[in-house]
Amino acid sequence: MFSSVKDDNFCFPIPDVLETAKLKLVPFIPALHAEAIINSTDKDTWHYIPFGPFSSAQEFIESFYEGWIRLCPEIIWFQLFVLVLPQARHTHVASHMIGLLMRYALNLPAEGGLGLRRVQWSANVKNEGSIGLARKMGMRIEGVKRWARVLKVEKAEGSNGIATRKGDPREECPGRDTVTLAICWDEWEDEGKEQVKQILAM
Repeated sequence: MFSSVKDDNFCFPIPDVLETAKLKLVPFIPALHAEAIINSTDKDTWHYIPFGPFSSAQEFIESFYEGWIRLCPEIIWFQLFVLVLPQARHTHVASHMIGLLMRYALNLPAEGGLGLRRVQWSANVKNEGSIGLARKMGMRIEGVKRWARVLKVEKAEGSNGIATRKGDPREECPGRDTVTLAICWDEWEDEGKEQVKQILAM
């Protein structure tokens, strides 16, 4: 049975809603959102992501949400997975979603934020759309983690294209290189906050 309530097992308070004039962002509640996510995805949705596609909401919850995000309930991750559904691509949705989360993370508590010092973004080095979005939001490329992930055989298209060595325990599985981008509190205060404010007003 999927949970029908917001999961508060998190290191920070989770707002019931973050919104702009064009977008309302709410916490993921499996009973309300899992089915809609699965029914709205296409092959391209999962192209650069190391997991998926999923055949059902049940599989999505069991193998991704419970098996990846909540694998160890004692360990709290502050990690967000961004999944832009086909109907929202090339619209304001992704930039508004990321802008709202950046504002919540980096603004000081007196401004309704958490006062964090850094927001980091990781993407498949081949995913130009994801990298471009992060840069548009004011993040800077910090480097590339080579061989950062082992991918499933069927995910070879998103791999680094380099053959593994003979005798590798998972020789048939390709590898992925991951680019890391970030924005820190000082960059946020200098220009990032204003840049995101302008994007959220569009």
